[in-house]
Amino acid sequence: MSTSSPSLFLFIAIGACVVGLGLTFGARIRERHDRMAVAAATFHPLAALSLFYSLAIHMHRSLGEWPETIGDKGFSPDLVMHSNIAQLTFGALLLACIFIAPIAILLCTCVSRMRPGLRYLGIYTLTSGVALGAIMLAPDGFLKWWWD
Repeated sequence: MSTSSPSLFLFIAIGACVVGLGLTFGARIRERHDRMAVAAATFHPLAALSLFYSLAIHMHRSLGEWPETIGDKGFSPDLVMHSNIAQLTFGALLLACIFIAPIAILLCTCVSRMRPGLRYLGIYTLTSGVALGAIMLAPDGFLKWWWD
């Protein structure tokens, strides 16, 4: 990613939080949350965040420091696999926030039978925004490697 990615990334995180808050708290208060739907809505963002930070820990423990070069040169096969899974999950989260969630929100808004799903889309986008924002709190050496 380019050097402007962190600021664009932060904009996406804040936007996702705002949309998520609006959808989550704009829903009818009397409606009960379905626990399985809430768990499903929060699974992907929390998995991406967990994989991101577990990769940072795994990397630092395996290498003893943050990588100086771009890529995975000198990484163990386990660390390469962990990195690939974390990057895939993170990429899917970004794509979902930028493309899939807005389309799903529009669809749920237009189709009356799908409107109850707006609350769970709000939970998903809110959790995604918080997860994306929490990624910015990682150590600088790891973030430098991650963005490159």
